[in-house]
Amino acid sequence: MKRIEQKFKTLRTQQKCGLVAYICAGDPDYETSLELLKIIPQSGVDIIELGVPFLDPSGDGLIIQDASRRAISAGMTLQKTLHMVLEFRKNDTKTPVILMSYYNPILKFGLNKIFSEAQKSGVDGFLIVDLPPEEEQEILPEIAKTNLDLIRLIAPTTNLKRAQKITKNASGFLYLISLLGITGTTLAKAEENKNNLKNLRHISNLPIAIGFGIQTPKQAEEFAKIGVDAVVVGSAIVKEMAETKSAEKTAKKIHEFSKKIK
Repeated sequence: MKRIEQKFKTLRTQQKCGLVAYICAGDPDYETSLELLKIIPQSGVDIIELGVPFLDPSGDGLIIQDASRRAISAGMTLQKTLHMVLEFRKNDTKTPVILMSYYNPILKFGLNKIFSEAQKSGVDGFLIVDLPPEEEQEILPEIAKTNLDLIRLIAPTTNLKRAQKITKNASGFLYLISLLGITGTTLAKAEENKNNLKNLRHISNLPIAIGFGIQTPKQAEEFAKIGVDAVVVGSAIVKEMAETKSAEKTAKKIHEFSKKIK
């Protein structure tokens, strides 16, 4: 069984809502980022969403944009991101890791090798933010050669017909965006997502995670109560990282924050 599938099966058995935590690979530097990657599963994080730094994001707010700048300035690349996962896997073979990336770095790396290299490194899936289903045909044959999951984003304005098209080749879980806009700018409200969650349940049996605008333990609790399988917290964690200078203090703050959310 794939790691992501196993994780959601375990969460269902335990009747728990999962926590997906986002960090930007290489922020503020490789060593600190790797240390955080290793420690956050101990904080109750169920799945790690590891962002590939990119300077022209369409879905990320200033908090994550700044994280990407710090990472790239420190020399982070997609190749180094894969190596970071490989290092992580030396001590953790159970926590699922998905790469969140825009399409440009993947295309530049090479479609003929990125997915096979990612699998060798211990990656479990990809979330490609700016790749619509109309353009996914060139990656599907390559992903099919691996055991990787393709996580798909569903916007809050997506109608059922469009959602069916988006989810057709999805696997692992679906990522429902909780609000209009970019990450880290507005607080999401659970009540406003009930209908979208219900509609997605009608067209897919995949687990559903909700993200964008979830920044507090109270919000996480409210989303858990409406029946999501997992909540995604990103900007709030990255912000905590940006406000702390030392690697040790950063790791401690993220550890404490993640435990509160969980």
